[in-house]
Amino acid sequence: MPAVIASLALVAACTSSSATDPGPPSTTTVPSTTPSTPSRTAPQPTSRPPTPSPTPTPTPTPTHKPTALLPLRASTGSATQVVTVVAPTTSSTTATLQAWSKNASGWHRVGSAVQAHVGSNGLTPTPSEGESATPIGSFTLTQAFGSAADPGTKVPYFRTDAGDWWVSDVNSQYYNTHYRCSGSCPFDTGAGENLRDAGFVYTYAVVIDYNRAPVVKGAGSAFFLHVTNGQATAGCVSIPEASLVSIMKWLDPTAHPRILIGTT
Repeated sequence: MPAVIASLALVAACTSSSATDPGPPSTTTVPSTTPSTPSRTAPQPTSRPPTPSPTPTPTPTPTHKPTALLPLRASTGSATQVVTVVAPTTSSTTATLQAWSKNASGWHRVGSAVQAHVGSNGLTPTPSEGESATPIGSFTLTQAFGSAADPGTKVPYFRTDAGDWWVSDVNSQYYNTHYRCSGSCPFDTGAGENLRDAGFVYTYAVVIDYNRAPVVKGAGSAFFLHVTNGQATAGCVSIPEASLVSIMKWLDPTAHPRILIGTT
């Protein structure tokens, strides 16, 4: 079920300098038969020249694009990396995903926005098990996985095989956690998700930390940011693989990254 990406694009503006107006040309013609040669010793003036007006100090120009407000008002906590997912309405199945970075001057866009697919039942503030809706809110991003090798993310990453499951059995003590088992598993595998069997959509994925600490049984499980198949999801957020890989390479645990999901 289940952030670009892409490269940081901050444009440095140049400070313009003003030229001094030379004024109107003199009406007095100085005859000369040979070109004048600059002298190391300045000629003595016959009268004191006028005191020039002080040159105004140019106003410093910003080295970054103007600070932008995040499109959602959800809490960012201590995050300096944020991924926003903004849908037009709670019934929408597509949204706009944008990465953001925060520095001393505020939030700035990172890379270009991409289209994302969300749950087939849209977005909801109160997810539940079996409802194909994407949770609204602010959630940390602390774990990644995939059937392919680590693409170079700093987020903890594990590569899946046939023994990797995400538990969605509401009666299990392992509800909404990653669990490895083969053969007999201590939960209802029919209510869970084998992360390898899910196919190419889990080539790469980042876990959305909804309902993970603490876990409330039945409040929804297995929400990921993963590769899109071009269709609405069962509650996850999906984007093109190249965009997801860029986001995964950009994410840094020391920036306490979050994903913010909501409507305009």
